[in-house]
Amino acid sequence: MAPYWAEDLALTAKAMGEESRARMLLALLDGRAWTAAELADCAGITRGTATTHLNHLADAGLLEEVRQGRHRYVRLKNTDVADAIEAMVRLSPRSRPLMPRSYQGHKHGQELKQGRTCYRHLAGALGVAVTRQWRDQGIIGADWTLTGAGRLWADSAGLQLPEKPGRALARPCLDWTERVDHAAGLFAELFVQVALERRWLERGAHPRAIRLTAKGTEELQRIGLVVPLGSNPALS
Repeated sequence: MAPYWAEDLALTAKAMGEESRARMLLALLDGRAWTAAELADCAGITRGTATTHLNHLADAGLLEEVRQGRHRYVRLKNTDVADAIEAMVRLSPRSRPLMPRSYQGHKHGQELKQGRTCYRHLAGALGVAVTRQWRDQGIIGADWTLTGAGRLWADSAGLQLPEKPGRALARPCLDWTERVDHAAGLFAELFVQVALERRWLERGAHPRAIRLTAKGTEELQRIGLVVPLGSNPALS
């Protein structure tokens, strides 16, 4: 292996290896673009300090900048970055979101365990439960490909799948709280997008938290998915 690869790996790890930056990267796993002020609040630091950290992360190739008028937003550069962050969390000896020091932290931790976005797809107990339904019904095959039945289901759910996708429609992603795979890929991302637009899913108190609505329960049942509302679907 070329020596400079080791140097690059060390630089990337160093960019991630500061707690305020780590908090901001975890917030950005919701797949949306954030302002420096929003991320500063999330990390509990000043806006100036946040801007310095964000510049460092951008220089390391982990973030990209989006400008709208005079406003500057940042987001994760791509799914590779999101996957790397999730992998780092799984390697961590303890999971801080699930070992909070305050009531609010406890509430957020429970929300994230129940359902959350993992970049742009669904994770947590809810994500695992939906994935199980997709696999049990042959929507996602044993080899994690989207089947013909899956394309029909996607059409019934209002998902606009491209004829020639540039990346995998479905793939496994190890869930760091449930310790089993949930579905990632373009199909899973489009499902979350449509479900949020139609109010089948809604965001919780934490920016990444996702929960199923009563309307979502009814609509998912209509198209063949039975996911219990108000329970831990991964244990049902």
